[in-house]
Amino acid sequence: MVTTMLTVSAPTIARAQDAAVDTGEIIVNARRESESLQDVPVSVQVVTGSNLQKLAITNVEEVSKLAPGLTLVSNGSSTAITLRGVTWQPGSGTPATPIYFNDAPFDPGNTITSLFDVGQIEVLRGPQGTTRGAPSISGAVTITTRRPDLEELGGYVQGLYGSGDHRDLQAAINVPIIKNVLAVRLATNIEDSDGTRVFSVNSSVKPKFKDRSYRATVLFNPTDTVSIVGMYQRRRTQSLVYSQVAGTGSPGLAALNIPANFNGPALSVKDQASVQDLPSEINQHVDLLTINATWEVFGHKLSYNYGNQMNTSPDSHNAVDPLNILPGFEAFASPGYIGKPKFRTHEIRISSMPDPDRPFEYDIGWFSKRSSGVQSFDSPTYLPGAFGSPISAVPGNITVPNDRYVLNSATRIQIGQVFDSFYGNIRLHPDDKTELSGGFAIIRDRIPVDVDIKTFAAFNAFTDPRLPSRALCPFAAPGAIASPVYTSGVVCEVGIPDGFRNATQANNDKYTAAIYNFSLSRKINDELLVYATTGSSFRTGLPALNNPGLPDDFVTPSPEKAKSYEVGVKATFGRAFRINASAFQLDYKNQLTAFEGINYFNTVSGRVAQTSLAFYRNIDARVRGFEVEIGARPIENLNLGANISYSKIKSRGGQVPCNDGVLPTEGDPIHFCSSAKGQVLNALAPFQATVNGSYDLPITDAIGGYFRFNVNYQGKNPNFGNFRQTDGSFREAKSYALVDLFAGLAGSGGAWDLGFYAKNVFNQKVELSRIATFNSVYPSFAAASGYDVVRSTRPRELGVTLRYAFGSR
Repeated sequence: MVTTMLTVSAPTIARAQDAAVDTGEIIVNARRESESLQDVPVSVQVVTGSNLQKLAITNVEEVSKLAPGLTLVSNGSSTAITLRGVTWQPGSGTPATPIYFNDAPFDPGNTITSLFDVGQIEVLRGPQGTTRGAPSISGAVTITTRRPDLEELGGYVQGLYGSGDHRDLQAAINVPIIKNVLAVRLATNIEDSDGTRVFSVNSSVKPKFKDRSYRATVLFNPTDTVSIVGMYQRRRTQSLVYSQVAGTGSPGLAALNIPANFNGPALSVKDQASVQDLPSEINQHVDLLTINATWEVFGHKLSYNYGNQMNTSPDSHNAVDPLNILPGFEAFASPGYIGKPKFRTHEIRISSMPDPDRPFEYDIGWFSKRSSGVQSFDSPTYLPGAFGSPISAVPGNITVPNDRYVLNSATRIQIGQVFDSFYGNIRLHPDDKTELSGGFAIIRDRIPVDVDIKTFAAFNAFTDPRLPSRALCPFAAPGAIASPVYTSGVVCEVGIPDGFRNATQANNDKYTAAIYNFSLSRKINDELLVYATTGSSFRTGLPALNNPGLPDDFVTPSPEKAKSYEVGVKATFGRAFRINASAFQLDYKNQLTAFEGINYFNTVSGRVAQTSLAFYRNIDARVRGFEVEIGARPIENLNLGANISYSKIKSRGGQVPCNDGVLPTEGDPIHFCSSAKGQVLNALAPFQATVNGSYDLPITDAIGGYFRFNVNYQGKNPNFGNFRQTDGSFREAKSYALVDLFAGLAGSGGAWDLGFYAKNVFNQKVELSRIATFNSVYPSFAAASGYDVVRSTRPRELGVTLRYAFGSR
């Protein structure tokens, strides 16, 4: 939301916004043209680059502090976006909430990371797809970087240092090459920190987040009717991440000589600790190229938007033993890419320009996305015998596995998407105060997928108390021999040949769908607008990546269909008070719903595993909610704002994957339970709110002081997606509030700024999610782990910021 009723400078949208600088208007591009926020019959929240700087926000996860109901989690394959209660994660399919970067909808997992030199962020709520190429029902987020200034040399440099060794340096310089024709803007972000600040009690390796991003933008306006903007961004990010756990630690198992707490001590959520021996290493090397061109000709505007995502990321190393079942040794799965993935978008759009003699405007367009790549998942399975004799093996005695008893597998998933959208819109103006608009889009979507799983030879050691000697091993199992590795006691082994669990799957699903959007708005007077909208959406599901050995029938969910209904009001009372409110309902058929932590029979390892964040199934559901945004300036220099969001998802009834206390088998690979009609499906709190404000205190004509605050409240959650118990039931997530404070001195005109901040002032350490994880890494050590994998709020951060700017900034 916007924390001020004063000018909001957003030079990244269009020249029309410059005219708004002296009027106090908030200019948005929600409908692909510059309009006053209060005149747009759409629920929109705006976060400007100035807002980000004032609240020391350097990563996208903190944007939710200004836009409740929107939650962004940037964490590689665990990236998540939630808007209006609906959550998207990699592997669920086409993003439910597309992230547009300079009007190109890129892969969110490679886009939402650090924020720097941003002009404006708009959170668009409600159906998209007939005005933007990528369909969605809950909304979209547009991030627009700052465009070059054609007239004035300028730039800035700002630095931040905070708790957790958080260091962030941002800088930009704007250079007009040919005044009013050609300009260049160069920007960079250099950031280092201790990441999530979850440390391991069993490792001296610190968590880490390291980001190096560089951006060059060129603006070319050869005539008054032609504009071309090209942006190239290079980002190199490295993260070392530990999985946080909570629990008593293992109780041990005396019958197998396994001591208590062999995997670590008792830990609570407030300890914010892990027990891993080594962290996961996530590397991202991603370049983005965008081109935005417009030509005004014959009363129309012809637009072309191009996006190219170039991913050259090296293999990551995902630790798969968060419970430390194998003390002294860390097991890794290694996801990566074979070759260079391709991701390109094109959009061509022609729009009529306003004409006072024509009571309507229209636009038509074509959007295309082409993506392809081969993802690899190399994941070893540790069989009995890998860490010692099945007779006497004790956790931690052996820390280097015997390769003879390691089953290696290689999963290759060739996945692509060929997506086209043909759309058109028309806006009718029966009179000066009424607008009726409608849009249609035809979607064609093809998802070619080829899965190839190869397993390699290994041996599985075992003991049989019925055998008096090793010579009788062949009588215990077909093909069994005496173990050549373990000669003490009767230890046998059975060979697993190459390709024993090979599997292939090929899909080439093709879909065609039509979606629509209609809106009716009426300006009662200059200060009051009411509107009603309805729309539909269609979203395809993608294969569940990072779920090795998932049975074929559960790899790809069915497409999702949805309809939306919304009414809203926007009211302005002079320059001192503004209130926007909306109420909505979303009806889902086959909603793509995440089911993390579900037990399933892994067809590769031949034993039970748990689903990752990217496991989705379908369920019919309904979302109902409302949103309220308030901005006020009760006295001079005091600005207050509040945002309230409520979205509750309820099941319409059906069967969903569940943990029912009985482990799956090869013949019954996943268990299902009834989802009662009315069951709450929210992964996050239905009720969320923020309150923020600022007070500016003039000291002299050249210096002023300021104080700012932000309070982010998360309500209770009944709770479907988080806090899953071992019996499959759920428990309520508690409500909490995080308070951020800011104070400092600033020079006249914003030439310099020295600030101090405290985020999460009261150091709230609140449990956000919990997955009851069992020992699937090495079941031979049969003792209970005593831990659950959890996620919690980040601890308090205290810091200082310094900024200097000149010229056009």
